[in-house]
Amino acid sequence: MLPIPAWEAYNERVNWRRWVIVLSVLGALAAGGYIAVCGLVYKYQDQMVYFPSDYFITDPTSAALQFEDFSIEVSPEVTITGWIVEKDPDAPWILQFHGNAGNISNRVDHLKLIDELGCNGVLFDYRGYGKSTGKPSEAGLVEDGVAVVRYLKEQRGVDPRFLIYWGESLGGGVAAAVAMKEEPRGLILQSTFTSVPDLGAEVYPFLPVRLLSKTSFDTAERIPTFLFPKLIVHGHADTVIPFQHGQRLYQLAVEPKTFLRVERGHNDSPLELGDEFKLAVQKFVAEAVPQE
Repeated sequence: MLPIPAWEAYNERVNWRRWVIVLSVLGALAAGGYIAVCGLVYKYQDQMVYFPSDYFITDPTSAALQFEDFSIEVSPEVTITGWIVEKDPDAPWILQFHGNAGNISNRVDHLKLIDELGCNGVLFDYRGYGKSTGKPSEAGLVEDGVAVVRYLKEQRGVDPRFLIYWGESLGGGVAAAVAMKEEPRGLILQSTFTSVPDLGAEVYPFLPVRLLSKTSFDTAERIPTFLFPKLIVHGHADTVIPFQHGQRLYQLAVEPKTFLRVERGHNDSPLELGDEFKLAVQKFVAEAVPQE
């Protein structure tokens, strides 16, 4: 038997070692759990970016608009579909790139506003959305957008000098990427993030999003290269993509450029953004498109 002081010292050493072991095990479990979470985020991040729906809630007839369907075979596995509301073939054309959720049936109000502006409107669903086949991805969505632009130019005879892109939310990232390949006459970015990693790092500050992200849509990198007119619109009350993303895109853009702050949220209908928004788009299109 050890003397009492020696026994106490022995117990203290044993207890200290036990705590080291317990803490090491807990640390290893925490690190393993964190790595597992990172692995799941990396593997399933497409499901965190894209929220397609094949359920159609309405069509343009609900807004008293005459429309026609179109479809484009992008590849043997991918066919994309959309709607065209042609008011006047010689009027400006606005091609709308929608956000990451739903499908074109959730954007009939966009066509309604485009029609009220006296323009021709085009809505299309990315692969995996609505009636379009395939699986969404960054490269795939850009390929779809390019295919629609070329369809309008080559099959519909749309003069590229009369073609405006309007990107909403994620669609702003798609529209900017398409603009690098098929230059528009002008670009409207509504409620658009600077990039997916930028936004992801804000939403998940506890994760190494910039290392994990396979999706970029880096509009902040692209917009300084655009010499055509840009209209950047962002809601001050946007809780999905913070207002500073729109401000940053405007700062990075070169002239000609315009910024419009609206006092609305992320998912508000364009018809709810007020006369200021409608007049801003009307003025932007009138100045961007050549008068003949």
